[in-house]
Amino acid sequence: MALATKNELSATRRLILRDTLTFLSLTLITVVLFAITLFLFRSFASRREELAESWSARGRAAMIVGDPQEAVVALRTALRYAPGERSYELLLAQALGDAGHTEESYNYFLGLWETQPGDGFINLRLARLAAERKETQTAINYYRASIYGTWEGDGAVRRRDVRLELSRYLIECHEPSSARTELLIAGGNAPDDTNLALTLGPLLEQADAPRDALNNYEKVLAHEPDNITALEDAGRLQYGFGRFEEAHRILEQAAREHVLSPELTAMIEDSAKILALAPSKKLPPAERVSRILRGRDLAKKRFESCNTQIAAASGMASQLQSLGERWMSKEANADRVALLYDTNEQEAIIKLTYDTEIEASQICGTPTGDDATLLLLATSKAVEP
Repeated sequence: MALATKNELSATRRLILRDTLTFLSLTLITVVLFAITLFLFRSFASRREELAESWSARGRAAMIVGDPQEAVVALRTALRYAPGERSYELLLAQALGDAGHTEESYNYFLGLWETQPGDGFINLRLARLAAERKETQTAINYYRASIYGTWEGDGAVRRRDVRLELSRYLIECHEPSSARTELLIAGGNAPDDTNLALTLGPLLEQADAPRDALNNYEKVLAHEPDNITALEDAGRLQYGFGRFEEAHRILEQAAREHVLSPELTAMIEDSAKILALAPSKKLPPAERVSRILRGRDLAKKRFESCNTQIAAASGMASQLQSLGERWMSKEANADRVALLYDTNEQEAIIKLTYDTEIEASQICGTPTGDDATLLLLATSKAVEP
């Protein structure tokens, strides 16, 4: 009985030892298999990551050299190795748009927008794509969302650039008033930036805001008095406003710095002629009256020549009839002494002179010589602020 018990105990020990060794072997095999599997998985994942980065790099390179179609192929491949990688998705959406796949790019960006509606870059791309789709108001809305969205890097500069792009788009859409508002905001956010002022000037002119444009050119000249671009544009606008004295001064300064275009050279010459003929109130009374009388003599000859030219044309002479009656009036024949002491008569003769040149040009064609100068002075007075 004792011997049987010992044999049983020995067998039990051998069984336990065998099971323990089996368990340890299986555990060791499992650990080894797990390690091999983990190694293979990490190796595979690392390889996928390398391939994704390699294909995305190809896509970026293709975009840099201006081959968006090749970039699309490369970035689609990169996303197969790294699904859901947002940076690759952004690049692919951009490449699709650059390659002309407007609808696909638009839908792709919309999907990205749903997760980040405040992203400035995504809103900007959607604005451009909406503009291509001729969805004007949608494009404007996305532009505005981009301006007030989040940006990486220098957000202030990026927002300003988007605002300028929106302004150009509004000008293209024939909304000059809205464009002017955006441009003035852009300028107000960087009041001392002369480079920005030089950019804003031409855009404000396109937005039918020449006076605001002139303000920007003058801002540049306050910091850089010899800036040739600002001098030329400021002089041209002053000339258009009928401020010939200021235009002549600015354009002559520009001419000393640079060879001007024929158009601006002609403005210098014409403004000099106008200043020599204009009855400015800054002149001494005797000189002003002399100029008024000279202008009256020129205009009267112009009237008589035009009247003779159209006398034989049926129904045409009547167009100058009221003007002829005014030439028979008292002020049309006032002498120098009377004019020296009567500013009202001075203004009446000036008005008659200008009206004559304007009406004669409409009926008898564009004049030449001093009459052309008087006409320019007369028409500029009509728009002078």
